[in-house]
Amino acid sequence: MQFELPAEFRQRYESLSDQPEKFFEALLRPLPRSCRVNTLKAEVSHVRERFAGYGIPLHDCPWYEHAFSSDDIRLGATLEHFIGAIYIQDLTSMLPPLLVRNQLASATSVLDACAAPGSKTTQLAALMNNRGTIVANDLEYDRIRALKFNLEKTGALNTVVTNYDLRNFPQTEFDIILLDAPCTSEGTMRKDRKLFTWWSAKRIPASANRQRQLITKAFDLLRVGGTMIYSTCTFAPEENEETIQHLLDNRPAELEQIEIPGLTMTNGLTSWQGKDFDPQMALTKRIFPHFHDTGGFFLAKVRK
Repeated sequence: MQFELPAEFRQRYESLSDQPEKFFEALLRPLPRSCRVNTLKAEVSHVRERFAGYGIPLHDCPWYEHAFSSDDIRLGATLEHFIGAIYIQDLTSMLPPLLVRNQLASATSVLDACAAPGSKTTQLAALMNNRGTIVANDLEYDRIRALKFNLEKTGALNTVVTNYDLRNFPQTEFDIILLDAPCTSEGTMRKDRKLFTWWSAKRIPASANRQRQLITKAFDLLRVGGTMIYSTCTFAPEENEETIQHLLDNRPAELEQIEIPGLTMTNGLTSWQGKDFDPQMALTKRIFPHFHDTGGFFLAKVRK
């Protein structure tokens, strides 16, 4: 089936990238499958050997030694997937935990604020080697079931599951918070083709309003000196830079530099449709699908 980007989408986002045609063309291609080796259960070398035996090619990820991509549809039918030795996960979804990788070694309390189905939670547990405590929270009880299943499957033992609307989360302090906020998911068009027909700019304001409530609450749960990673899989500046601007305007937050060697990123917008943002906004990052054949993503690293 042939897909086309909505004309309004093209017009709205043509100025986001300095290579708009490559950006739009990439969105029309299917997303390659990708996975992460779960180091709580397996070693990268062992998984490589096993997949070579299956005849399933694995392509290295240039910025994460535990991640691979593959066009082989058998990826999810392997024993390694069944027992939790690998976790099928979008490459961009692996980025938020990597931004706090060094800090996780000394962190005692981590909140994954919108955790289900658990891709980032299980990655955090592996990076922490099951030390410290992770609180994996999600609003939707049905998604909690998938979260618990994936925690058990991957051997994540340092994790407590909670079922709160984050805006009503009990006042607690965390060293690190991941807020991968619910969004309009424009960056997942390559994987969820229904978005080509569902997309409408009218969906953005309501999503952005919720994100502003979530990010201020998450910041209030962060200890002084702690770090919060805010991320979305959407291109809308209202859900990204404008949400961060709302936080900067209402809380004593500071943005930090984001560096992931091997990953091509662009700086966040410092203005959009006549609105100027704090100069710090250039420290946020956008990942476009034509850079590394991935989905679209936005990242901000916030310090309290």
